[in-house]
Amino acid sequence: MSPPVPATSACEAAARHFLARLERPSRLLVAISGGSDSTGLLMALHRAADARHRLFAVTVDHALRPEAASEAAAVAGLCARHGIAHLTLRWDGEKPQTGLSAAARGARYRLLKQAAVHFSADLVLTAHTADDQDETVAMRAMRGGGADDRGMAGMAAAVLYDGAVWIARPFLGLRREEIRDALTAWGVGWIDDPSNVDPHYERVRMRNALAAGTVDVPDAAHAAQGRLERAVAAAGFIDAHVGLHAGVLAHIAPSGLSIDPAILRFALSGLIAALGGRENGPSSQAMDRLVAMIGRGVPDRMTLGRVFAALRRDGLYLVRERRDLPVLIIPAGGEGVWDGRFDLRNRLDGPVTVAAAGEVEVTALAARLSGLPASLVARAAHVLPCVVVPDDDRFVDIRPRIAPYDLFLPLFDLPFASSLARLFGRQVFTAPAVSL
Repeated sequence: MSPPVPATSACEAAARHFLARLERPSRLLVAISGGSDSTGLLMALHRAADARHRLFAVTVDHALRPEAASEAAAVAGLCARHGIAHLTLRWDGEKPQTGLSAAARGARYRLLKQAAVHFSADLVLTAHTADDQDETVAMRAMRGGGADDRGMAGMAAAVLYDGAVWIARPFLGLRREEIRDALTAWGVGWIDDPSNVDPHYERVRMRNALAAGTVDVPDAAHAAQGRLERAVAAAGFIDAHVGLHAGVLAHIAPSGLSIDPAILRFALSGLIAALGGRENGPSSQAMDRLVAMIGRGVPDRMTLGRVFAALRRDGLYLVRERRDLPVLIIPAGGEGVWDGRFDLRNRLDGPVTVAAAGEVEVTALAARLSGLPASLVARAAHVLPCVVVPDDDRFVDIRPRIAPYDLFLPLFDLPFASSLARLFGRQVFTAPAVSL
């Protein structure tokens, strides 16, 4: 006989605690695979929610296992029995031969966003647990992440996906065993995915190592607090010390380069990623070289993360390198991303071609930025997007991207991401509708 679970289990208590922090009546979409964690999240929220909040569910069928369709049907049946509206979305199309896990993750998030739009959800909820957090941080540590590495903070309590949907993790403080105890007490079963015990996967091997006590788990909570503090300080640095010209040439005066090196490093890494159109900042070794160059205080230059960095007597300049700049054709009414740095939307009836600017734009920009070093202004002009066809580009919308954060923005980094958005003339990122 299974041991009894208290009237309010740890599982249900976590759900109530999450609901109490919602800032307004909400439409909550739970991602449920049928496994114990996601089933426990849905059932705990169903038991805890009152009339102020509406609950929905979505199952993503990755179409990778024959059993997936029947498992999704079983979840649909569970939801029907409890009066919860449910949607199954399938990842159709050809699957890649390499990088399948990453592709599946990308497809899952795209489909979760689609479901959020379908249900007009305020938040999407996933059932990542403390066990998942331990595995994530331990794997990152094994890959060489140091104590000051951003990855050591583990998974954030929430992440903004594609600038539009906040995905929260209410169970990050719960152990899987607590969830399963609650489900057993409630008489609710779950589905065991065979991939969860397949040692072919790194996560499974790490799970086994943690269970055997052969791997230490870094303190993710301490690292997360440190990451948030650096993000807040780096946001202040961006607001106070960084100027941006023509949307592509950043300048930091000498006074801004003498701050705490850890904060400077954090801020410059994110700024360089944005200027270079990359989701991740430069390598640790490249950042070491940049910080060392700044520390020497002697005029010098280097490239990192597709960005040219020039240290001059009047400060540090950063601008996208003049190489590998793409040509992009956007069909009528279509959208595209140019060089990872600009979102474009074509409102014309015919296609447009976008390429790097030429000498005409160099001359025009030099006249506008006459007080800046001419060589750097020329570099800046050559990395601007230029609509080649048609002659009238007024019907092509161009918006700068914040490449490190426009697709995935962890809650830790929200203050810093919003400071970058202000710098690039963008609206700041919205906070989640829950206090986390």
